[in-house]
Formats: sequence, C-alpha cells, structure tokens
Amino acid sequence: MRSISNPAALLRKQKQAGFIQAALLFGIALMTAVLGGFALANRSPTSQTDVEQAKVNASVILKQASDLRDGVARYSSDFGSSAVQTSLDFSNTTNQGLFDPAARYASPQIMPTTAFANGEDTTIKAPSALSAGHWYINKVTPGKSLATPSEDPMVILPGLRADVCGRVNTLLYGSDAIPVAGTALSVWTTGTTDAGISAISTAPDPAGWPEGCIATSDAKYVYFKVIQEN
Repeated sequence: MRSISNPAALLRKQKQAGFIQAALLFGIALMTAVLGGFALANRSPTSQTDVEQAKVNASVILKQASDLRDGVARYSSDFGSSAVQTSLDFSNTTNQGLFDPAARYASPQIMPTTAFANGEDTTIKAPSALSAGHWYINKVTPGKSLATPSEDPMVILPGLRADVCGRVNTLLYGSDAIPVAGTALSVWTTGTTDAGISAISTAPDPAGWPEGCIATSDAKYVYFKVIQEN
C-alpha cells in the first residue's frame, strides 16, 4: 500500500518554515532598530541646527548693529554729535536720515527671519523716522551706568527668539542670562518713552552694557546697541 505522507519531507518543510519565520522576525527587529535610529538621527540634527542657527543669527545681529553705529559716526562727523540726539532718524531725508541715499551713511539692515520668534513682525520696513529694515531707533532711553545719566541714542532689534537673545549675551558677556525690563516691547519700538534699562536691578544687571539683549515685561526679547554715549 502506498504511503500517504513522507515523514522526511514533512520534517524538511517544518524546518524551512521555522527558518523563514525566524528570518522574518529578525528582519522585523532589524527594521525596527533602523527606523528607531532614523528617528534619533532626525531629532539630533534638528537640535544641533537650532544651536548653530542661533550662533549665526547672534553674530549677524552684532555685525549689523556695528554697521549702523558706523553710519551714525559718519553722520556725526558731518553734523556734530548733538545732531545725533536732536535730528538723526531712520528716514532717507537729506541732512536728517541715516539712510539718506546721497550721503549713504548706512543701509537698512535685514535679518534672517530665523532670528525672530514665532508670530513676531518680520516685515521689512521702508526707511521712516523710527524704523528701517528690521531695525528701530530709540533716542529716549538712557543706558545704565554709561558715560552720564543722559539719554543714549540706540538701535533696537525686537522680537527675537530667546535662544538667539541668550547667544548674543554669551558672545558679549560670556553668559546667556537675560536681564528683564519692566516695560513692554511696544515701549522700546515707539521711541517716545524710556524703555527702562537703567531701572533693571535684578541679576543679571546690565550696568555698563553699551549693548545686549533684554527680556521685556510681556515676555519678548529685544537687542539694543547704544550708537552714541551721551
């Protein structure tokens, strides 16, 4: 009588099935490990990119502020230091504006939008009395413990990311600590009221700072640079 089954063949098939199952399980485990590695890799560069981006933006801020201050120095050599306080603005008006196209004291400065916090105004502004590019001028705020208690004209860059603000202070003073002012960001940008740098008394104390990054009372971040100490 003919056998209806082959035990040896059946054993081989069972072994093959076991091998295939083991291979599939190994493949799934390997794919899981690979996908997990990709996830970690994707997170790490993002974090590192943010750090590097903050460093670059902080350096650009300091460079642009220095360019604006150099322009003010050229304006002052033409009209005198008193004119910086009494006449200078951010317009392109002849004999008055920092961006006078004929005199070319300076050019409006435009920051990468990655320097700004989400939701902040990143529009590029045409030269006007108070603003140009991304920058503002403020002539009613005294610095703290500078040359005299008088008002010090300064350029302002508002709406920054907190990490960019901290990086600026690290480059300038070796710490990412950020002083907190008792005034809102709008006070800094309207340029009609003292923004309160000299009133900051909690650590870190910005005494003697001709420039730096400050937190406002409404949790915004603003950079300032004195363009003429009075």
